Amino acid sequence: MEAAPPRVTTGPVTRGEWALVGGLFLTAFLAVLFTANAYGPTYDEPFYASAGVRHADWWARALRLDFGALRADSITQAWGPNHEHPPLEKVASGFSQRWFGSVLPGLAAFRLPSALWFAMTIAALYLFSRRAWGRRGGLFAALAFAFMPRVVAHAHLAALDMPIAAWFFVTAALTAVALARDSWAWTVLAGLAFGLALLSKMNAFFLPALLLPWGLIYHRRRWPKLLAATLAIGPAVFWLGWPWMWVSPLAHAREYLAFHLGHAAYNVWYLGRLYQYAPWHYPFVMTAVATPVAALALGLLGAIRSWPRRGLDPDRVLLLAGFVVAIAPSALPGTPKYNGVRLFLPAFPFLAALAGGGFAWLEGLVSHRLAGQPSARRTSVLAAVALGALLLYPGAVGTVASHPYQLAYYNVLVGGTAGAAKHGFETIYWGQVYKEAPIFLNAVPEANPRVLIIPKGCIYLLEFQQQAGALRRDIRFTGDEGEARSADYVMFQCMQSDYTDLAWELVKGARPAFSIRSRGAPLLVAYRRDAVAAALDRLHR
Repeated sequence: MEAAPPRVTTGPVTRGEWALVGGLFLTAFLAVLFTANAYGPTYDEPFYASAGVRHADWWARALRLDFGALRADSITQAWGPNHEHPPLEKVASGFSQRWFGSVLPGLAAFRLPSALWFAMTIAALYLFSRRAWGRRGGLFAALAFAFMPRVVAHAHLAALDMPIAAWFFVTAALTAVALARDSWAWTVLAGLAFGLALLSKMNAFFLPALLLPWGLIYHRRRWPKLLAATLAIGPAVFWLGWPWMWVSPLAHAREYLAFHLGHAAYNVWYLGRLYQYAPWHYPFVMTAVATPVAALALGLLGAIRSWPRRGLDPDRVLLLAGFVVAIAPSALPGTPKYNGVRLFLPAFPFLAALAGGGFAWLEGLVSHRLAGQPSARRTSVLAAVALGALLLYPGAVGTVASHPYQLAYYNVLVGGTAGAAKHGFETIYWGQVYKEAPIFLNAVPEANPRVLIIPKGCIYLLEFQQQAGALRRDIRFTGDEGEARSADYVMFQCMQSDYTDLAWELVKGARPAFSIRSRGAPLLVAYRRDAVAAALDRLHR
């Protein structure tokens, strides 16, 4: 038997709703694009930028029918750099640099695609969540996602996490629509989306684990379309969109899988301890403390309303199952767990959609109580707006107050960013805060100052700023702590998993000469030579 029809029937999307969706998309896109340069470059972005330029140049040759581009050596030269990761974000940013590099300043052109993925997810959240919860629930879901600080941070960065979060959700939504409508046209769109998800990041390999069981339970008579999207169209798009796979495809596929299955486990500071592999509960605890509390509570309420039972709307079950499938792999014992919520960011669109369900339930209670009163419809709308504003307020304030360091956002459950540091959570990661280093280093009085950077791997972010002209050329950087006594300054971001004994001693017992802070917590600190010498003396007693 086919599943029972959805309980929420909102009808076709109206012109007014399409205008709303367009407004949400455009507002989110422009807001992110115009603030893109407030975020410093992260560890991975320079590598993606250079690879993206090569990828885009190759596609430009191929689209001009330059058949020399199809030679194995040409493909290897263009696609060999950074071949460990799929190319969608890199290709998109490469074309964005080609088209808008002379118009958009700084890193904005490179980061434009991430703004696009973010805006697309907001639009998709409204359009799909309205099927499960109604128009008001759908709108709340979209806005809840737009005001998740950690998500907003990743929307500004030209990395792999925002595109996989977007295409993971869009694939699930399009597959649900394709099966509900029994449409081959929608099936092709769903397969295309799955292919783009595969081209975004390896998290997409978990989508069949979500879609196949769900589809066979609720739409089993339409299994040809389900299999076509997940096992044929999507993989074909993946292969066609990654020319590196055209050369020695089996060997390269094995190399790709081997890299990720054996991916290095970077250290993480979690609950006051240093882990290589954090405990299974890491993704759930991090979600709980890095999501605005109202959205978190409404998401739990929406999950309860989505729990599978007879006659329940399949779309609601998909939202709950999508959240579980997106986050559960990060709980496995051998799975790397680090960098906040980044590695399971695809769970957050589903969490926002579930929050829309929680809001729809609360708003329905309010509307029910207002029924029968004079001007009930108008009062109901005003009450829904007031309730929505109240519940979105914590996320909106957290997003604005922590700008541009939403990667360091923690909610009130742990006392904000400062409280999270006291409770043993990692304060910041990925190096973006080094953008503020010139504020201090350009003003130091020494000529040719020597600066020790902990860890030394972050030095290239500062050298990148020197090459761009933002940082004094006479500054010399070292990553060798054996030279700590001869260094004029020591500087490091407050990423506790990277702290050495010297960094811990400085943080605990010295006053920084310079610090960048967010919501009461230091994110980047610098210490003068005398403080460093005193810290070294204490360590060697």
